[in-house]
Amino acid sequence: MVLVGLNLTKLDPLSERLLDFLARRASNRGIDFNKLKIITGSSIAKASLDAIESVAKEIARVEGASLYCNICGKGPFTKRGMYLHLTRLHKYELKAILIQELRDKILKTSQ
Repeated sequence: MVLVGLNLTKLDPLSERLLDFLARRASNRGIDFNKLKIITGSSIAKASLDAIESVAKEIARVEGASLYCNICGKGPFTKRGMYLHLTRLHKYELKAILIQELRDKILKTSQ
């Protein structure tokens, strides 16, 4: 199935490349939209950013100056600690959640 010039079977490698952006956003760090645009292409950059923002809000929460993981409940973390925790312990969970969210966002924008 082809939508907006993107084959949905290509979401797996795309989501792999977007994991760093997701972990950075979930750990309350900034992301470079221009780099995101290079990776995704300009046609789905906005949908990808929306998916990253949406998933980031689900997987981490801020309490005071500390971050907590909503996947396993661990914390408190610093920004760097949260980034490392997500990329090392929850890589596969993040990828699965991100693929689903990307699929939803891309389908929504193609309608």
